[in-house]
Amino acid sequence: MKKKIVFITLLMIVFSISVSAQVQVENQTIDFDLVPDEITADTYLPIEELADQGLFNVDRVSSDRYIVLKNDNYYILKSDKKLFRSNLKNRTLNNAPVIINQHFLVPVEFLDQILGFSVKITDGLTMPDKNDRSDDSQTADNLRLRVYLNDDEFDRNEQLEVSIEIMNTSSDDISLHFNSAQKYNIYIKNRFGRVLYSWSENKIFSQAVQNIDIDGRDSLSFEEEIKLKQFKEGSYTIEVEVVAENYDFDKIEKEFEIDD
Repeated sequence: MKKKIVFITLLMIVFSISVSAQVQVENQTIDFDLVPDEITADTYLPIEELADQGLFNVDRVSSDRYIVLKNDNYYILKSDKKLFRSNLKNRTLNNAPVIINQHFLVPVEFLDQILGFSVKITDGLTMPDKNDRSDDSQTADNLRLRVYLNDDEFDRNEQLEVSIEIMNTSSDDISLHFNSAQKYNIYIKNRFGRVLYSWSENKIFSQAVQNIDIDGRDSLSFEEEIKLKQFKEGSYTIEVEVVAENYDFDKIEKEFEIDD
């Protein structure tokens, strides 16, 4: 973690140094002060400069909180907070916005994966293959599995909303094969790793073989709601697995808290 913080600091430490590299976001040039080896999901860019280029509008709520406005949608970003709120749905970033030298910086991950911007590089920089990115997703060939929670802190009267997304990152159609109507399972574990909840338990699924096609550059989504009254106050881990026969996805885990 220390190594990563140093990298970010070196990248954006001062904005008065002569420009040595450039990045293009939606064909708008954003200047870098120091040259990173490559542009990745955890590379940071100043939000004000992105707004100045007309990529979106921003409303500065405070020094550590901004509202990004794009295509009638809003995204509320806070420094050092991975979870952000939106009128579409709450999402979680792997790389939280940060403040360095009084500049509010957002990760390329937000521009690329949330806003859908095209991020390109110039002056000799290299953009790694998207399938090689390290984040909270798992990739099986050209399929990327992602899991989103509506929050990471709850009280017992609320519901945990789980969104499961399987994205086809290739331009070709891909078919998923299932041996029954069950497509996934969701587990909730306590802090000791004991499984307290299994979504599929006591459910009856049709045993008919099912195939689901995902078009190129498209995604397949599922959503579930889990009432939290059945759990006590404490720390928990949610684990999601996809049970496709022809793609071996690793399970994805996310942590959340319950307060009385």
